Amino acid sequence: MMNTVGGQMTIRGIEHIGITVTSLPDAERFFIKALDASVLYRIVPPEDSGADVGGEEMHPLNGFPAEMKVTGLAMLRLANGCNVELFQTEPATENIKATPGQAGINHFSLYVDDIHSTAEKMREQGAKMFDGPNDCFAQEEGKGNQTWFGMTPFGVLIELITLPSKIQYDAGATQSRWIPAPEQRLPYCS
Repeated sequence: MMNTVGGQMTIRGIEHIGITVTSLPDAERFFIKALDASVLYRIVPPEDSGADVGGEEMHPLNGFPAEMKVTGLAMLRLANGCNVELFQTEPATENIKATPGQAGINHFSLYVDDIHSTAEKMREQGAKMFDGPNDCFAQEEGKGNQTWFGMTPFGVLIELITLPSKIQYDAGATQSRWIPAPEQRLPYCS
């Protein structure tokens, strides 16, 4: 079922996720070295204190605390999926380790072709990899279908998943699961 209004598509998918971190340079380094991300732009470079954005400016837009300020903000491209927006604040936030037992968004999942090499790159950059990889079960069960969770040094839980075999859908499902296509680098925008 397409989400349209007047024949026009209204929702395409997740464009980016935002993550607040204690150190923007450290988080950028992790995403670049562990997950092959690339920095698209820095709206607020952390080394440029004149570029800080006050919380009173942001609060009416998204509820950002008026007493804080954004001291670093970068947009990264993460392979052939959604982008990642990293925030650094003052006063600095404390990294909180996410778990699936918390309310709200607790992790994001990256589709990978080689779960072992991606987990090793994450580990080399300071991530704690949990037990894995683990075979998928229930509707996701299939030859080679695996998942593996890792905790970044800044407390973000990332699930690696690979699904080379078909998965099963519940009766009545009208769509199939979206799987990122192999990455295709687009030319840079000018």
